[in-house]
Amino acid sequence: MTDQSEVRSLGKRRRTALRVFYGFVVAAIASFTMGARASNSRGVMTAMGILLAGGALWSFVRFLRAADAHQKLINHEATSFAFVASLLLTLVVGLLQRFGFLSGASLLVPALMIAFWSIGLILSSWRYQ
Repeated sequence: MTDQSEVRSLGKRRRTALRVFYGFVVAAIASFTMGARASNSRGVMTAMGILLAGGALWSFVRFLRAADAHQKLINHEATSFAFVASLLLTLVVGLLQRFGFLSGASLLVPALMIAFWSIGLILSSWRYQ
């Protein structure tokens, strides 16, 4: 019975850490976006965004520590997917900026990197079910 409760507890910790991670990410993106648009409080909003991004890193490390071997394999594949997709995205955005398009897309790239990681998690977990 204790093994079953430990597995449930571990799964709950993983879900909680992932929710906290996404919360920090959304808050950091909002802070950086408002900081980029505001002229008088740019430094404060950027500093708050950096603190929130640090919180996102802390919660991501908590998520990784709560993972078992199977979940670590899924996360590795999700990270590989996100890396390749982010590389392609960065190349495309860089080329478009070179030709004068998407001048403010630099703030969008980190958010899309996290979205690609999330998509990779979903695809990898479907693969191993």
